[in-house]
Amino acid sequence: MISDSVYFYYFLVHLPITVFMDATFVIPTEYQLPIQKQLSLFHIQQNKDFLAVEAPLWVRLFVIWELVFQLPFFVYAAINYLQNGRTKYSERTWPMFLLYGFNAGFTSLVCLIYVWTESGRHGLTMGETANLLGLYTPTTLIPFYMMYDFWVRIADQLQSVEHDKKDL
Repeated sequence: MISDSVYFYYFLVHLPITVFMDATFVIPTEYQLPIQKQLSLFHIQQNKDFLAVEAPLWVRLFVIWELVFQLPFFVYAAINYLQNGRTKYSERTWPMFLLYGFNAGFTSLVCLIYVWTESGRHGLTMGETANLLGLYTPTTLIPFYMMYDFWVRIADQLQSVEHDKKDL
């Protein structure tokens, strides 16, 4: 299994991405920080991310959920990791990791599928499509792996509890 430190650094990296990039999908341009505007423009120009240009309603809803649930979870998870001696997450947090993994993996998977199926309609070459898919793939695979990892941890813990009850 992946060490919890990998998840810790994933959250630390994802914090500024959420605040400075993803939030621009729902914050009106006139209220965005200059750095948000610059990063968003750079990202769109470099990666031809038509999702960022169009920002369809379903993407904006995903981003609102990211800001309401995922962003606070990044902070909570990072603090929990530090409080546990920088070695692990406490068992009481495991269900939240499972939920986060499903939510983040699923929403990113929807974006991946949309990019794959709609990139030609937006004039992207195969290379540009592959580049854009490469940007969305880690935010799909890492959360889905996290979901699996914490599912196994919870299942093992429940099995251990059931085994202990049988011994009584």
